[in-house]
Amino acid sequence: MKSCVKRFLVILSGIIAMLGIATFTSSTAQAAATKVSPISTVTTTTMYSKKLHLDWNYDVYLPGGYNPSSSKKYPVVYMMHGLYGNHRNLLERFNSQQMLDGAMKRNNQKAIVVFIDGFNSFYVNQKGGMQMESAIMKDLIPKINSTYKVSSSRSDHAIGGISMGGYAAARLSLKYSKYFSKALLISPSVWYSLPKDNPIRMNMHAFTNGKTNWSDKVYDSLFPTKYINKDTKSVKFYVETTSDDTTVPIKNVNRFVKTLKKDKYSVKYVKDTGDNHNWTYWTKATPKSYNWLMKEFK
Repeated sequence: MKSCVKRFLVILSGIIAMLGIATFTSSTAQAAATKVSPISTVTTTTMYSKKLHLDWNYDVYLPGGYNPSSSKKYPVVYMMHGLYGNHRNLLERFNSQQMLDGAMKRNNQKAIVVFIDGFNSFYVNQKGGMQMESAIMKDLIPKINSTYKVSSSRSDHAIGGISMGGYAAARLSLKYSKYFSKALLISPSVWYSLPKDNPIRMNMHAFTNGKTNWSDKVYDSLFPTKYINKDTKSVKFYVETTSDDTTVPIKNVNRFVKTLKKDKYSVKYVKDTGDNHNWTYWTKATPKSYNWLMKEFK
C-alpha cells in the first residue's frame, strides 16, 4: 500500500510540475505583448487554428522599445521556412533575431516579425488535407492584428521565406496583393517542372488531386504567376539565389523574375555564386533581404 501511495505522489508531483511549466509558457507569451523591453524579444506561442483543427505554434519578434500601451503602430513581416522545417528554423539554424536587430538599427526602422510553422504544406490548401493558406490569412493574421500593434497600411505588410517558403511568399503576395505590398524570396522553389523521379515530387502531398500525391495540373494551377492579372496590386519583390543551386536550378528563378518584370513589377534580383540550396548560403543571403525590407518600409 505504501509503495502505491508513494508512486501516486510521484506521478501527481510530475503532473503539477508539467502544469506549472505550461502556465509559465503561456504567461510568458502574454507578457511579451504587454511589457516594454529595451532590447528585441522573440516569443514562441500557440493558438488554436480553426482551419487546421490543431494547436499551432509560431514565433513573434518584437523590436526593442515596443510599447503595447503606445499609439505607435508597426509594419509586420510574415516569414516562412522551407521543407522539413518548422517555425524555429529561421531563428535557430541562423540567428534571425540578430539579423533583424542589425537591419532595423542600420535603417532606423522597426517592425514586428512573425515566424510561421508551415509543416511541409507549401503553404497551400491541400485537397482533402491541411488548409494552410486559409489558416494564415483567416486565423493567424487576424490573431496577430488583435494581439500586437500592427499597422493597417498595406505598405507596411510583407511576407517572405526561404525555399518552399519563398515559393509561398511569391504566391501569397500576388494572390493577396490587397494585403501584402512586399515579398522576400530566398532560393524560392519556383520550379516550372520537376522530373518524375524527383524525391520532393515523389514524397510531398501538397499538390495532390486526391488520386496521386503530386499532380502537375494542381501544381500548375497554383503557380505564383497564375495570380498576375489586371486586378493584382503592385508588389515589390526582393529575390536572391545562387547559380550553384542544384535543388532549384537558377533557370527557374530567372524565368520567374523575367515574368514579373515583363508585367511591370518592381524586382530587386540578386544572383550569387557558390554554396548551394543550404543554410550556409541562406545565412549569407537573408540579412540582405531584411536590410532591403527595412529600407522599403521607411
